[in-house]
Amino acid sequence: MTPNTLPETGDDRLNLFLSRLSDPRKAVRAEAASRLAALGRPAVPACIALLQNDEWRVRYRAAEVLGLVGDGEAYAPLVAALSDEKDHVRYMAAKGLGLIGDPRVVAHLGRMQHDENEFVRRSTASSLGKIGGEEAIGLLRAALDVEETDGVRAAIRAALREAGVDGV
Repeated sequence: MTPNTLPETGDDRLNLFLSRLSDPRKAVRAEAASRLAALGRPAVPACIALLQNDEWRVRYRAAEVLGLVGDGEAYAPLVAALSDEKDHVRYMAAKGLGLIGDPRVVAHLGRMQHDENEFVRRSTASSLGKIGGEEAIGLLRAALDVEETDGVRAAIRAALREAGVDGV
């Protein structure tokens, strides 16, 4: 598969929704992602492949589907997507990893708390809060100590509460 070629699945519905991920209309891409997520596991291999697509909007929606499906097979590809050049893709990869909830990702998400984009940092905080545990709480507390952006600070406090920390 070349970076802009859609994977061929042999499933006409799946192929239709995959093709709509590259539609120029945002609403069509969103609906296609929703339909792919509803298909569940059969959409996972194709969406993993689409994380290599040249078009960031396709990578963004593929990461969204992978998170919504929550299949563990998406763990490593979403961790790799945390390094995507496009902030939208990093945001959705962080969000998807939080939805999958695998505690192995906490250290990877900890690095994302220093991302240049505040929405990536917000998504990262939320995912750490969903995953919880001592390591995630420690990373959130450390981020709260240095974060200067009010919206990110609010997301960190919300994540700490979600992880069970009182008084934040």
